[in-house]
Amino acid sequence: MADAPNVAAHGVAFRRGGRDVLAEIELELGPGLYELTGGNGSGKSTLLRALAGVGAIHRGRIAIAGFDLERDAIEARRRLGWMPESAELFPTLTARELLATFAAVRGLADDGSTAWAALTRPAALDLRIGSLSAGQRRKLALVAAIQGAPPVWLLDEPTDTLDAAAIEFLVQRIAAHRDAGGTIVVATHRPGELGPASGVLALAAGRLHGAA
Repeated sequence: MADAPNVAAHGVAFRRGGRDVLAEIELELGPGLYELTGGNGSGKSTLLRALAGVGAIHRGRIAIAGFDLERDAIEARRRLGWMPESAELFPTLTARELLATFAAVRGLADDGSTAWAALTRPAALDLRIGSLSAGQRRKLALVAAIQGAPPVWLLDEPTDTLDAAAIEFLVQRIAAHRDAGGTIVVATHRPGELGPASGVLALAAGRLHGAA
C-alpha cells in the first residue's frame, strides 16, 4: 500500500503482571533508520516483539506496510524481518536447512547462505545450529531476518556478539535498505553505531517519549 507508513502503531498497550509494559504507543514510521533507546526494563524488546506480531497486545492496532498485523497477519509478516535479542534457531537443523526453510516460506530464490558463509566459513553451513558459536548463531539470525530485504527490519541489539566484519556488513546493508525506501528499527544502547539515524524513539517505563 503505497501511501501507508511502513510501520504504524496506534493506541498499543501490553500488560504483564498487572502493570503496563507498553502504554498507549503511537507511532508512524516511513523509510529510514530509527534508534529505539531506553534503559533496561523500559519496554524496548516488548515493543519490537509487538511490532513483529510475536504475542498478542492487549489493545491497539499495528500495521506493517499498510497491512493490519491482526487481520492481515500473513501479508504483514511477509513484509518484515525480525531479529530478537535471543533467537531460538532450531538447534537440530543445519544452518543451510534453516536458511532454505526461511527462503521457502518467503518465496525467495536466494536463501542468504552465501552471505552467511562469507561472515563465517563455508563449511559451517552444514553444521548443526546447536554446535555453532554464539557469534555464528547471531550472524545466522541476522541473515535470516533480512534475507529478501523485506520493507521493515526490526532488530533487537543486533550487534551483540558480532565481530567487526559482521558489524560492517550490517552497516552497509542498513544503508542500502534505507536508501531503497526500507524502514529499520534498532533497539540499541549504542546510538550512532549503525549509521546516522532518521529519528530516535525513546522509551521510559513503557511510554514513548521521543518521536521520529
